Amino acid sequence: MSDEIVKYSNQFNNQALRKFTALDLDLLMAIASRVRDKGTDEVAFTFEELKRLAGLQRNMTNDEFAKQIANVNRRLLALNFEFQNEEHDIIQFALFAGFVTSPTKRTLTVSVNSRFSFLLNDLTSQFTRFELAEFADLKSKYAKEFYRRAKQYRSSGIWKISRDEFCRLLSVPKSTAEQVRDLNKRVLKPIIEECGPLLGLKIERQYVKRRLSGFVFTFARETPPVIDARPVEARKAEDAGHWTSVAGYGEVF
Repeated sequence: MSDEIVKYSNQFNNQALRKFTALDLDLLMAIASRVRDKGTDEVAFTFEELKRLAGLQRNMTNDEFAKQIANVNRRLLALNFEFQNEEHDIIQFALFAGFVTSPTKRTLTVSVNSRFSFLLNDLTSQFTRFELAEFADLKSKYAKEFYRRAKQYRSSGIWKISRDEFCRLLSVPKSTAEQVRDLNKRVLKPIIEECGPLLGLKIERQYVKRRLSGFVFTFARETPPVIDARPVEARKAEDAGHWTSVAGYGEVF
């Protein structure tokens, strides 16, 4: 798993993954690492392969694992993914067109929705990239959700965000988000403990009239990897109607 890379459009980071557990996130990112740059082709996993990719340590029967995988897609379907295109149309969609889990064959077969394959394919700029093994090693779901969004800004090493938007993106319950003490204990503490040493993370809290209004997260900057710097000619994806082009690294690489 050490060489597996997760890479997707930054637009995916704008979606809050409500009700996802830490294991759900590991499985989703394991799937994302293998379907990227496969277009809309079906991609098959054995249960053993998927467990290895997700770093799953827990003993589960085939039926239990199949239910866990199916729950990931059920939660994805319940999210109502949406984004705006260049014409500012609001588009809602399901990420996967096919998602077949077989307990008897011990396999998962997935295919990406053709209209939105650009989220995981032909990415040349404005994308998030990180190591799957590093992500899977994190224990807290909040640490995982923070980690992948921090990787969106790894070329600048700074992420500024309001308290409300931070809580929305990380799916923090309203009761926790409203109480600073609970927010510190249940959300920020595991983020600091797990991502602090890993990213060199520091947190600056911002206040408006003594009320916590937002955060400035700073962390170690990274330089663009050579493997992602290869030029790609601008072209229009057949199914998505989405233009891709080399526009520099921008916020991320």
